[in-house]
Amino acid sequence: MHVSSRVSTNGNTGLEASWDDGERVFCREWRRGADGDLNSVLTVRAATEHPPAAVLDRLAHEYALRDELDGTWAVRPLELIRDGGRTLLILEDPGSEPLEQLLGAPMKLTHFLRLALGITTAVDQLHRQGLVHKDLKPANLLVTGADEVRITGFGLASRLPRERQQLEPPETMAGTLAYMAPEQTGRMNRSVDSRSDLYALGVTFYRMLTGALPFTASSPMEWVHSHIARRAVPPAERVDGVPYAVSAIIMKLLAKTAEDRYQTAAGLKSDLERSLAEWEAQGRIDDFVLAQTDIPDRLLIPERLYGREHEIEALLTSFDRVTRSGTPELILVSGPSGIGKSAMVDEMQKALVPLGGFFASGKFDQHKRDMPYATLAHALQGLIRGLLAKSDADLAPWRSALHDALGQLGQLMVDLVPELRLVIGDPSPVPEAPPQDAQRRFQLVVRRFIGVFAKAHHPLVLFLDDLQWLDLATLDLIEFLLNRSDLQNLLLIVAYRRNDADVKHLLAQRLVEIRASRKRVREIDLASLTRDAVLEFTADALHCEPAHAMPMAQLIYEKTHGNPFFLTQFLRALAEEELLTFDHDKRQWRWDLERIKEKSYAENVADLMVGKLSGLREETRQALLELACLGNSAETAMLCLVHGTSEQTLHADLKDATRLELVRRLKSSYAFVHDRVQEAAYALQPDQDRRTALHLRIGLVLAAQLTPDETNERVYVVANQLNRGIAALTNGAEREQVIAVNLAAGRRARNATAYHAAATYLEIARELLGEEGHPRFSRDAFAIGLLHAECKFLLGELTTAEAELTVLSQSCSDIQASAEVARLQAQLYTTAGQLERAVDVCLAFLRRTGIDWSPHPSRREVDEDRRRLRNLTEKLSDEQLHALPPMTDPDHRATMGILADLLTPAFLTDRNLSDTMLMEATRLTLEHGTSPEACYPLTAIFGVLASNSIDAELGFRLSQFGATLADRQPQTGLSGRALLVFGLHVTPWILPIRSGRPFIRRALAICLTTGDLAFAAYSHRGLISVDLFCGDSLMDVCSSTERSLAFAEGLGVRLAAVGLIRQRDLALSLMGRDGRNDFESPGALQPSDVSEPLGVFFYYATRIQIEVIAGRDDVAIALAARAEALSWCVRSYSDFTEYRFYTALAHAGAYHASRPEERERRLGDLREHHRKLTVWSNRCPANFAARQKLVTAELARIEGRELEAEQLYEESIRLAQESGFAQIEAIAAERAAGFYEARGIRTVVLSYLTKARDCYARWGAEAKVSQLEKLHPNLRERGSALGAAGTIGAPVEQLDLATVLKVSEAVSGEIVLEKLTETLLRSAIEHAGAERGVLILPRGSELRIRADAVTGGGSIALDLADSPISAAEVPMSIVLYTARTLESVVLDDASTSSAFGGDEYIQKKHVRSALCVPLVKQGRAVAFLYLENNLASRVFTPARIAILKFLASEAATSLDNARLYRELQERESRIRRLVEANIIGIFIFDQTPDILDANDAFLKTMGYDREDLAAGRLRWADLTPPEWQERTDRARAELKATRVVHPFEKAFFRKDGSRVPVLTGGALFDDEQEQGVAFVLDLSERKRAETEARENEQRYREAQMELAHANRVAVMGQLTASIAHEVNQPNTAVIASAQAALSWLDHQPPALEQTRRALTRAIENGIRSSEVIERIRDLVKKSPPKRDSLAINSVIGQVIELTQAEAARNDVAIQTVFADRLPKVIGDRVELQQVALNLILNAIEAMSETTGGKRELLIQTARADAESIRVSITDSGPGLSAEGLARLFEPFYTTKSGGLGVGLSICRSIIVAHGGRLWATANQPRGAVFQFTVPIDDGFSVG
Repeated sequence: MHVSSRVSTNGNTGLEASWDDGERVFCREWRRGADGDLNSVLTVRAATEHPPAAVLDRLAHEYALRDELDGTWAVRPLELIRDGGRTLLILEDPGSEPLEQLLGAPMKLTHFLRLALGITTAVDQLHRQGLVHKDLKPANLLVTGADEVRITGFGLASRLPRERQQLEPPETMAGTLAYMAPEQTGRMNRSVDSRSDLYALGVTFYRMLTGALPFTASSPMEWVHSHIARRAVPPAERVDGVPYAVSAIIMKLLAKTAEDRYQTAAGLKSDLERSLAEWEAQGRIDDFVLAQTDIPDRLLIPERLYGREHEIEALLTSFDRVTRSGTPELILVSGPSGIGKSAMVDEMQKALVPLGGFFASGKFDQHKRDMPYATLAHALQGLIRGLLAKSDADLAPWRSALHDALGQLGQLMVDLVPELRLVIGDPSPVPEAPPQDAQRRFQLVVRRFIGVFAKAHHPLVLFLDDLQWLDLATLDLIEFLLNRSDLQNLLLIVAYRRNDADVKHLLAQRLVEIRASRKRVREIDLASLTRDAVLEFTADALHCEPAHAMPMAQLIYEKTHGNPFFLTQFLRALAEEELLTFDHDKRQWRWDLERIKEKSYAENVADLMVGKLSGLREETRQALLELACLGNSAETAMLCLVHGTSEQTLHADLKDATRLELVRRLKSSYAFVHDRVQEAAYALQPDQDRRTALHLRIGLVLAAQLTPDETNERVYVVANQLNRGIAALTNGAEREQVIAVNLAAGRRARNATAYHAAATYLEIARELLGEEGHPRFSRDAFAIGLLHAECKFLLGELTTAEAELTVLSQSCSDIQASAEVARLQAQLYTTAGQLERAVDVCLAFLRRTGIDWSPHPSRREVDEDRRRLRNLTEKLSDEQLHALPPMTDPDHRATMGILADLLTPAFLTDRNLSDTMLMEATRLTLEHGTSPEACYPLTAIFGVLASNSIDAELGFRLSQFGATLADRQPQTGLSGRALLVFGLHVTPWILPIRSGRPFIRRALAICLTTGDLAFAAYSHRGLISVDLFCGDSLMDVCSSTERSLAFAEGLGVRLAAVGLIRQRDLALSLMGRDGRNDFESPGALQPSDVSEPLGVFFYYATRIQIEVIAGRDDVAIALAARAEALSWCVRSYSDFTEYRFYTALAHAGAYHASRPEERERRLGDLREHHRKLTVWSNRCPANFAARQKLVTAELARIEGRELEAEQLYEESIRLAQESGFAQIEAIAAERAAGFYEARGIRTVVLSYLTKARDCYARWGAEAKVSQLEKLHPNLRERGSALGAAGTIGAPVEQLDLATVLKVSEAVSGEIVLEKLTETLLRSAIEHAGAERGVLILPRGSELRIRADAVTGGGSIALDLADSPISAAEVPMSIVLYTARTLESVVLDDASTSSAFGGDEYIQKKHVRSALCVPLVKQGRAVAFLYLENNLASRVFTPARIAILKFLASEAATSLDNARLYRELQERESRIRRLVEANIIGIFIFDQTPDILDANDAFLKTMGYDREDLAAGRLRWADLTPPEWQERTDRARAELKATRVVHPFEKAFFRKDGSRVPVLTGGALFDDEQEQGVAFVLDLSERKRAETEARENEQRYREAQMELAHANRVAVMGQLTASIAHEVNQPNTAVIASAQAALSWLDHQPPALEQTRRALTRAIENGIRSSEVIERIRDLVKKSPPKRDSLAINSVIGQVIELTQAEAARNDVAIQTVFADRLPKVIGDRVELQQVALNLILNAIEAMSETTGGKRELLIQTARADAESIRVSITDSGPGLSAEGLARLFEPFYTTKSGGLGVGLSICRSIIVAHGGRLWATANQPRGAVFQFTVPIDDGFSVG
């Protein structure tokens, strides 16, 4: 509240004291009435100059209520004035002040009671008038000195007795948050009525009595939380002396639910009157029962839920589980109509407010079943609207999260939720996706969108109501979200009518599948209310004791059978027919049961509602019928169109229906309160023909509003209406319109991936076409047929789609149409596995274009095609290749599309056909230009050409071109495939395999964007193939594979999933983690779970690798024999090269053990594999040299070339080290050890075995490490306490000791965290007799489960994990107690424990024995071990506990060491990645100092290569130029002293002698070798950029000077006449004086004295003329600015002299007021005069346009402050507009017709450069004032 001082104005009106409430400003004003008398009124206007429309609407709404407001209790509106864009509301002035001004300190009780009574009396009158205010607060209560109260601020007031508040963001809710009732927030599942005003009174009274609000909040959402969930401190506890009764009155008003508050203002008034009377009579107020007379005289149906306590608790429990665990859940709520499903779920909103969760809901509509995703879109719109109300700062993280989640697919979500565009802006177009992938892409982007809102700190509750009417597209999406996505923190609640979803209903079938899934599903079947619940409801509704209500409740129950909706409607019907009335004398409700029983009532709620609606006006019934035709709800604008009236008339027609709570009027729509009301309204027109005609009329009216490119759901609405009115069609034009709309709806649904709905629309269109529906009749018929066939194909109805495509193929009129049909046929046959038919279709199309191929070309034909392609390509340079134009011929484009589709089936059926097709696509591209499809065959052509070594380079060149095309056009569907081919199948043959990773990652990103999700899954597999080839950590490979496999399986990409499973099994087997001991047992010779050739080969390739590493060469050879037959399909895969390599090792390993007759065959196979590896190694040694050298070594070993073999093993190990292939290094070392052991040279065997073991361990192959240690015990000495085969006769203690020693050694010697975890858990479970064990590790303040082991079937199954502890996994109370106290907890029987027996987990799992031990090192918990046994109590004996604690102490040290080792590995890995990433230059140096090693980035910066580095030609001492030697020496000294050199700039010599500026720094390692690492950042680009910046700045300054000079010249041009006058005047005087001198000389005798005076005057005037010209020349000439000490009065005075004539010419009088003895200023004379000249001339020009009043120009100088002088120029011209003042100094802004608008901008820049300020203000009463300041010279010279 802000109070302003008295304001007076001239004329007949005067403004007195005013106040504002932040939104409106109140002013007292005297106005002359019709009788001529002056009357005081209140003028209300918006507080801001440009108020929101809602504020003005509220003023208008208040004025519209004027006839319903009485001056005895309300401030009546008198007039609404709209003038000049401003709106004023004129009110009566009761001479009151707002209560807000009286508030501050707590009120005296007497004053409070009298004032509260006055307020309540006014509110009582308000409610008696049938109004609900909805914004009561102290600012809207005007109080007189006599405590009389008038209410104002009716802008939100409602005439409805009850209305439901929509769920809105708190930032946009109408009303005042501090005084808002909980139900007004839209989050209470309650309606707003008169009791909401009483809550606001409670807040007001609280503040009056205590001086403070009951709650404080810093944000809108916090206010909402406070009103819903926080309890206010009672006033009696806050302020001494407040009687308990008064405090209780206020607390009752502040009750959260309306039923617990006062029900009427009259009841409140009665209690206040009693309180005041007692206080005045006896000075105290005795306690009394409140609200004894507080019974409403109109029926208020209670809105709280009855008999649903258990169900609501189940909902909240599920939400709590989702909040804690993150695991999504599904709740199925079923029951008949009206049973309260929606009301119960809506009750959750209250619970979400304090928890910060999101709630989104949508309702399916029986009349909108063919509108795909409409309900989901409505639910998601609510989430986005919540964001739109946030401030920019609060919205920013959401915008960022949505951008990150949606990426390039934002348009898909904008199409579904248009409001999203307001958050993320206009997204880029989404590339067309293959039809098979479009749906998966859409589902994926919806999952990502929902994932933004479903977070651990704010879970999402998504409620979908009336699921029995859902569309199939949404059903598929729900199934995907639940069963095939990784969505977390989501509680999905769906409600449906069980009787409308029988076993044949598709929903029932899907629910069976969902229930059978692994997801958590809970079902709640709502039954009718019990008799007791109905009794409680009836007693509350009638405000009487249950015993009194019993007979009525019994009757209601018998009539309604406990259906909540039926019983509320039945009770309302009794009241409306006055069979239930209020007795005002007795203040209670009364009824006559006999009369009620006599009256015939409908036996069901539907008939009751029909009867209720029949009593309404005809116009109301018609509007309700039209709304029912449109659905459960409709936009007001659409309903107006259908109703054929204005919005005002529509509201009037629906007023009664709204008042009777049949429909709800929302912000911009109407909605039925219940489905039963909609059904009853639809039944208002029982005649089916008329109803059909009505649908047709509605459809045609809405169709007229459709735009040609309609993309939103409106097209579905129109189509549904027209389709329901088809039987009423009367003419061809209407029929054509219905066909067109259905075709549009079909296209829209197809694009939205709702294929079932699309097919339905298209079938209707085709049926209406009749005989003309055959595809050959018209383009529309063909389009409908093609779309329909595509939808059927995508729905899996392949037979139907095939038949329709056959008809279409016979109806094609051109090549493009034929191509569309052929491509769809090829896709269909490929999907069906009929690859030959897919090939035949494509070949048949190609024959139409003149390309006649056999399905099985010969190799000679392929070679001939290769020769022709070579000849064609050799003519093109790289520049010509990359400059190829786009392909324009549509027939060629169609052919390219077919060739792209033919690639997969051709590749899988005939290699020669595949090669031919690729070469033809390449030829078409080279001859006719590039197309979106070209990149894929171009990259794949490498596989064709590289098979001939002559053409390998050509193949790589074309493939690179294809990759460039793909990267240039990532929006096309095949670009991702092309980059995957290049990165995975091309790069490894030419370049280091790791260089392919960026291409594969780029391919993955593009495939995700374009929707090519199958190839996205293949890209995932490709990345892991590279990881495995490179020998990356198997643990990392395993985790990456799990994530990728979840992606592939979720999308159903079987082939990728099969490959990933093989990769995962390989990693798990080598790690010993597969649970099947695959590493220790031979694999099957035939996979049981896959039949595709590629999948089978993947099995063989990975299995061969396992067998060779495990030493089972014979099994590997048997597998390889089977794999060879399938190798044709994988020749470009790295899996194929690994197959060759490991098979070669198998043959070599098995050679000596083979029978003599087999050895020659073994040797032959080995040599063939060796030959292949040699070819590959010669082409790309980085990838294959280490492997080739090892196979060569094995061949030399077999052939007896032992010395050569020694060298080759070493060479293989060295090459593997250089390439970072840990597994090749390990295998080479192991094979070398075997080689030396066979020769008896045992001194080096252990060394090689140790190297092999370490490399296997580094790789993560723990199973192999264990095998080596078993085969070679001396690798790590291990003892055994007991012989495994002997009979154990030792006591338990001895066994335990033996176990302890064994496990202690294993635990203390293990450093790999995963292996240590497994050893510890298995040992603990085996020793302690536990059923289950969990290892928990702390991470920061969080405890996380690291591993979980369970006994079963005689073995222990162990799962590694990394998840937070939860009550579902462990007893939280025990674990937390142990974590906090570091004390062990041992429970003999956990269920009977007084301290822990109540734990949720213990009760649920029936835990018997439980043990939790902390693993402590140096007083810090390293881990916690939890063990349990649910079969027996007292399992954990003291002896076993003591030993477990000993193990725990041992394990603590090992775990800590393992953690440190892992951190060290991770640090090393990060450093290695940094070095290898080559982002900056890095080198290793020693104390010499000299460079030991460097990465490629450093070598490139310095111009050296690795050969130079190896040869020692790269010397640190030679790199530093002489001028940098001193700085370098200082850096070395700093390094020696501190072991660190902070970054500094210097220069290095390059190899060619040039210099490179760098930023460098470094540090020494923490070891004794005094080696260190340094980084070098090339600053060449930065230095170049800095030079350019300096040059640009200089050019900018020069341009600025040019512009300022041009402005001065232009200004001087304006002064031409004045300048001429200034120069002519002294010149004329000179001439006159000279003539006079001559005349005086002619006198006899000459008059010398007079002549002297004349000549003196001539000289003076000549000097004056020269000075004028000099000043003009200074202003015009171009010279750089200079800073002088200047007298400002002199500077300005000279400008005034120049402008005097111009001023006189325009009748402008110049006055000057210069301050005396001003200090000098510092500045450039010419620039300051330019500013003054501009301002003076502007003022003269402005005044020249005025017609009335004097033209006066006042120029003043004065001290501005201690540091500057102010110059002001004031004119009496027309002045400046508000817009002009705001934009005055913007460049190119001008109000002159011929002005450029640069003068004032230049002036400001000059003044700012001087360190001053230039500004403008309005002059009173007219004109403008321009002022500028200039800083004073430090010398303070007086001017």
